[in-house]
Amino acid sequence: MRVTHPRLHAAFLAGVRWAEEEGTFVVQLGRFRGWLEVEDTAFFVTAYDVGTGEIELSDRTREPLRADTLAADPDDVLRCTVKGRFAARFTRAAQAHLLDAVEPDAAGFAVRAGRERLRAPGLS
Repeated sequence: MRVTHPRLHAAFLAGVRWAEEEGTFVVQLGRFRGWLEVEDTAFFVTAYDVGTGEIELSDRTREPLRADTLAADPDDVLRCTVKGRFAARFTRAAQAHLLDAVEPDAAGFAVRAGRERLRAPGLS
């Protein structure tokens, strides 16, 4: 089912969770809870904060970018690992913002994150 209403779509994405006890993704909207069949990724990177090195995810959480997990898929869409073990796909806007923070270095590429430069070997 495709969700086309913008606010409902945002709420749906924010409600995605991993249910450890069930071994599956679920979506929680108020009192409604349903299983979620994930074809590609359950999470999307919606923003990159170059000042802190944090990414914002579609479930409205934030976490440090793991630049060592950055890689482009065959369609040149960036992906990374989030929440310690799940793949996330970058939105176009987030990818454009992150790519503005990518710089070449002696060993390939690095991502600016505040005063740090995070090695991104998957971008080489």
